[in-house]
Amino acid sequence: MSKIQLTEAGKQKLEDELNYLKSVKRVEIKEALKVARAQGDLSENADYSAAKDDQSITETRIAEIESILKYAEIIEASTDANVFDVNKSAKVKFYDFDEIEVVTLVSSVEADAKNMKISIDSPLGMALHRLEVGKKVSVTSPDGSYDVEVIEIL
Repeated sequence: MSKIQLTEAGKQKLEDELNYLKSVKRVEIKEALKVARAQGDLSENADYSAAKDDQSITETRIAEIESILKYAEIIEASTDANVFDVNKSAKVKFYDFDEIEVVTLVSSVEADAKNMKISIDSPLGMALHRLEVGKKVSVTSPDGSYDVEVIEIL
């Protein structure tokens, strides 16, 4: 598996989730299974089935987070005030819509497109990552190509 780029905040978010899943969620599931087993016949026990499903989902997520953390590479933001980098926000002009949006570059773990937190692994993120203020670049995405420009680092 290749390195997974994370910011320090992204790594902390994953570590917090992992801690919660191991120390709280596992205990809750164990209790739910115990209560469901006490009801008797497990073959038609919806509570038991739901708890087992929850357990499976939780254990899968724990394994996923542990794998991400194992291969994580912490990325540092550039200190250059004119370079758009991870953990920075900027006003970005989208020429195809003639609009300016505030975009924040983040690691893939922290991405949230609805709030314009764009992963540096996405087509837009790759185009904007380490782009200097005033430089125009073309983004190639599955929906077609479009031009963007970093107007101002916030």
